[in-house]
Amino acid sequence: MEMCDRPSLPREEREYLDTLTSQIRCRKARPLVEEELAAHIDDQKEALMAEGMDEGDALRESIRQMGDPVEVGVEMDRIHRPRLDWKFLIFVGILSLAGLLLQYRMTGLMAESGYQALSFSRQLVYTCGGIAVMAAVYFLDYTFIGRYASSLWAALTVILIGTAMAAPTVNGSRSYTQLFFYLYVPVFAGLLYRFRNRGISGLAKCLALFIFTLFLGIRAFGSLNTPFFCSLAFLIMVTAGILKGWFQVPKKKAVFLLWASWIALPLLLVCLGGLNAYQMDRLRLLFAPTRRAEYDYVTRSILELLSASHLTGNAGLPAQEMLPSMSADYIFTFVISCYGLLAGGALILALLALVVKTLRLSSRLTNQLGMMISLGCGCVFAIETAHYLLANCGFSPLAQTYLPFFSSGLRAALVTYLFSGLLLSVYRYKDIAGEIRTFPSLKIRIWMQPARKEK
Repeated sequence: MEMCDRPSLPREEREYLDTLTSQIRCRKARPLVEEELAAHIDDQKEALMAEGMDEGDALRESIRQMGDPVEVGVEMDRIHRPRLDWKFLIFVGILSLAGLLLQYRMTGLMAESGYQALSFSRQLVYTCGGIAVMAAVYFLDYTFIGRYASSLWAALTVILIGTAMAAPTVNGSRSYTQLFFYLYVPVFAGLLYRFRNRGISGLAKCLALFIFTLFLGIRAFGSLNTPFFCSLAFLIMVTAGILKGWFQVPKKKAVFLLWASWIALPLLLVCLGGLNAYQMDRLRLLFAPTRRAEYDYVTRSILELLSASHLTGNAGLPAQEMLPSMSADYIFTFVISCYGLLAGGALILALLALVVKTLRLSSRLTNQLGMMISLGCGCVFAIETAHYLLANCGFSPLAQTYLPFFSSGLRAALVTYLFSGLLLSVYRYKDIAGEIRTFPSLKIRIWMQPARKEK
């Protein structure tokens, strides 16, 4: 909806709206509120004119029925102001503290056993840096992603190409850099938002960027891991856009074709020999941890630690000696081994609450861009958490996994807290930014206020 043409409004209406919106402290909310109220005034004026009242009297009466401009403006100021999601922020603080306590314990055990690990002081710096990033993103207006989605996508692509050309390979890949690939998720949400209402051509452009980005990620990292999971997040977001009618295509047919293609293309890639021998071996053993444990030390150690675990207390095995990179990739296994199955269950419940909180925010938003961004962030948290837990139970041989708020390392901290900042920013501006919202309570006030009796 376009903003109303301010100079074209009648003087009485202009003065009323100026007085009303001057009560609203958030400047970003003023034009949105003005647009909605002007529409209400216009609707009421037309209704009165249909009853036989002339245009001038109808306008004055519709403005009168709106109520005192200062009083209504104060009410709008109360409704439309930046809000902090204190529950989510406190939850983030609890998870961050729990993650630091576990890191302190794990790095201490590894140091005592003579194994090299990321120092706790460095992890503390990374966490504080991540929190600073979260605060900066929170105070930014998340709608800049929608405005500059194409530029952001181009910048990420340039960085990705530079990574492919300059970053050294480790064990045949650059998987150590691929967590940053998730930054494409909120940008893709902005692209979907930009191309909505453009029919099948808009959907085709989004899908073309989808495929090109994933192909580029696979070539840059030399790994299928994060590009595969990112494609799942992209697909869920595209599906949500289709189901909400963003692209004016047959919903059921389009969704079916998308998911069928997503499943069929990897199968076709396998059948045509597009994977290396070691990748094929990993796929064959994806859900066969017992068989893989025969020759894979890490899988064998995981199964041994889990089988020796008790409901509470220590399993009695040196997890810090049995699991390499424990503080990054095997935190869940460590918790169960050292503190018991109940502690592992509590960790799962906490992470599940994080995912549910994120997806609930997405489902309740009226702003479409905020909905899509929060959905993308929730998908990343959900997918990586599920993958991490599977890997910690010996079911996933895929490399490079991380647990939000718990895994060590700078990249894990930055991705986690940047997404948390985006979620807080979406909540902060949920009653301010984006599409024009309706105000049911105000509508009742307009239509139900009795007419003043003439003296």
